[in-house]
Amino acid sequence: MSSVGRVFDALLRLYPADYRARFAEEMRATLAGADRDGSCACLELTGLLRGIVVEWTAKLTCDAAARGRHLPDCRKMRPIGVTRVEWARWL
Repeated sequence: MSSVGRVFDALLRLYPADYRARFAEEMRATLAGADRDGSCACLELTGLLRGIVVEWTAKLTCDAAARGRHLPDCRKMRPIGVTRVEWARWL
């Protein structure tokens, strides 16, 4: 893993857990796409830092029921049709 990838993973852990569980893979794919396209990974890291501040601000200042941004904790729910073994591998 590149140094940018390690920094990205470290910053990703700073997101609220519900947000991270829902969007971590998509965010990693975006960074990988930026590396393949030759785009500046620094821009992605800057966006990640901004996103951390925005998500924690929203989470800490608004009531979850009022803001409509409350994400379910996917780590605690097993989707219908997914076996326990499959679910355990995903976690």
